[in-house]
Amino acid sequence: MAYVSLYRRFRPQTFGKVIGQGHITRTLGNQLKSGNISHAYLFTGSRGTGKTSVAKIFARAVNCLHPLEDGSPCGECDICKELSNPANLDILEIDAASNNGVDEIRNLRDNVKYMPVIAKYKVYIVDEVHMLSAAAFNALLKTLEEPPEHVIFILATTEVQKIPATILSRCMRFDFRLLTIDELVKLLMNAFDGIGRKYEHDALVALAQAGQGSARDTLSLADMCVSYCEGEITYEQVIDALGICSPELILNMTEHILKGDVDSALHELNDMYKQGKSISGISREIAGMLSNISYAKNCAGANSFLKLTVDMYERVRKVAADVENAKILHAMEVFCYLDGELRYSSLPKVLLEMSIIKACEISSDFTQDGILKRIKALEERAEGMALPIEGSKSAAPSAPVNGDKIWGEIIHEVIRDNASVRVLLDSYTPSCEVKDNILYAYFADENTCRVIQTVSDIIFDAVKRRYPEITALKILSGTGRTQTDIEIEKIKNLAGDGRVFITGGNSNG
Repeated sequence: MAYVSLYRRFRPQTFGKVIGQGHITRTLGNQLKSGNISHAYLFTGSRGTGKTSVAKIFARAVNCLHPLEDGSPCGECDICKELSNPANLDILEIDAASNNGVDEIRNLRDNVKYMPVIAKYKVYIVDEVHMLSAAAFNALLKTLEEPPEHVIFILATTEVQKIPATILSRCMRFDFRLLTIDELVKLLMNAFDGIGRKYEHDALVALAQAGQGSARDTLSLADMCVSYCEGEITYEQVIDALGICSPELILNMTEHILKGDVDSALHELNDMYKQGKSISGISREIAGMLSNISYAKNCAGANSFLKLTVDMYERVRKVAADVENAKILHAMEVFCYLDGELRYSSLPKVLLEMSIIKACEISSDFTQDGILKRIKALEERAEGMALPIEGSKSAAPSAPVNGDKIWGEIIHEVIRDNASVRVLLDSYTPSCEVKDNILYAYFADENTCRVIQTVSDIIFDAVKRRYPEITALKILSGTGRTQTDIEIEKIKNLAGDGRVFITGGNSNG
């Protein structure tokens, strides 16, 4: 008899043997027992999580003459035996990737009107339905919404976001989740026990981690290891068979990166090159190890979900205890972005080396020596700068002597920002001067002074913002200068002192 791969040999035949999707199998089983069966279902989720297997179980169960207690097909009745034959005409599995045109869907639409041959329902399982063209989806719409009573559609896809909303709204949707490491380990144990192969538990964990939540991928990798390993399936042989980096090597490199040791990290990298490890694989393994270190540092009992070997977890925990979260975070950022950049780089080896050096340099900045060096550099820069010392003569610039100029500038600012005092300040113009860092404003009479005093705080705040050396504002009546002096100073400010000469004369001109 021809060899049957593990993922086909151990494909579940009842709802009870489907692992990790209890929320789906329970719902479907209850529908079968109550008879409340929908006309269209949508199964979505990552590859290898059981979409097609559940669809086939449901297709047989809905037609079974003596279903089990959980709604699963009995596998013993005449209908179950007939439907188990791949050549039966009542369960039709269609690959939308190769039959995605509008003509194929029109043929399907024309054929749904024919009654089942032996079963109660004719079930169409459309795999990778997101591959259908827009015209094919449009041709399917009406049939999917109102199919004949004897037809059930089950659509399966890994990319539900590509399916039109008009299709989604006509289906009962079920989301298949990724499987946990414990669930995959249990699946591997059943498979290896079923074929009579001995194994180490750590080898099963390594396979489950490599499967990344997919039952089919995990069993495919297990199939390869069965052929590679002679006798007992061991952890070391699994690592060699999968072609992945040894966790010890990855941890050594990660530790060098977190310590900022470029020399040792690059030597470890070249050892991996000699073993023929892939660039992208090394990058992902380092990112995964950094994730393990972050969990070991911040979560108590992290190995309950990391599933590392006992010795490896102790080493990871030791490395985590010696580094700060800031170092781990910066290194994780480098390698998370690297995985996407490697896909489009023509020099992936150089890009990986550059990223390792970058992560080492960033990490070294957060060591005690790195922080002290940065503080020393800042101190040296500060000493070399001519910074004013508080209390020295150079701390404050000399006070401006043109009081009218100061008043004009700050009043313009006040009336722009404060409309309530605009009319008041526009009505009165004082003569101003600065003496001993005090701004004196002279108004014509006492009444004017009292009016201006009501807004003096607003004026002084504006003065301090623009001229911090001014320490006070004095509002006074009368003038410290004659009106003629005021007018002459205004002319000097406009024309310049050297261009204005005052000569004697009489009032008759």
